[in-house]
Amino acid sequence: MFDWLTRRREPRPGDTLATRLRAYPPYEAPHAGPGTALSPAQAAENLAYFEQVLPQRLQQVSALLHEVAGIDTRAALADPSAHAAALADELQRWALAQWPALPAEGGLARWLDSRRSGDDIVFSMLLDLAILLGELIRRGNPDWRWGLDRDAKNLADGMPSARRIVLLADPVGTHTTPFVLDVEDLVVHRFQHADDPAQRLLNPLRRLVEEGLRGDAMAYWHDTAR
Repeated sequence: MFDWLTRRREPRPGDTLATRLRAYPPYEAPHAGPGTALSPAQAAENLAYFEQVLPQRLQQVSALLHEVAGIDTRAALADPSAHAAALADELQRWALAQWPALPAEGGLARWLDSRRSGDDIVFSMLLDLAILLGELIRRGNPDWRWGLDRDAKNLADGMPSARRIVLLADPVGTHTTPFVLDVEDLVVHRFQHADDPAQRLLNPLRRLVEEGLRGDAMAYWHDTAR
């Protein structure tokens, strides 16, 4: 899978992350927009596309990280329990160093409405980074799987996760709906609020990975089922 190590593009003097992203392949989902604007069939088509291209997108973002930051994702993907936290630390340092130079205007609406191409190509990179982080969690904790947030209450409340692709875990104890981990939302929030002290100092990427691997979202409900 990771043949990018032998054929990766060499950076040129003066290259920046923004320059590199101009040649980054866009993630071309069948349907754009928030979940509240998608039909169940459209959301299902988005999920089918996601599952089809996931291996390629994971390779794409791994190649980018190796090229622009010297980050190697292979050990963490092979053994998340041993290496995922260290990779998250590397990603946080990269974000601190290089993300502030990228345009982050538009807020939540721009992300959700975006086709992730052209001036919005950064959202393809951020989704691919979410795929990487989600795969670390899924591979390290088999309770999680990729799927759609079909919770009717989340849809009615206009939650960003509604009818979008998230990590899901089956309900336990008295919790009656699947647990939802919206990795992309967290990554985009980290990007769009790069100057927020909490995003800079608390390392939300490592917290996401560690809590996902432990299954913190389900732990309380496991206890109440005993």
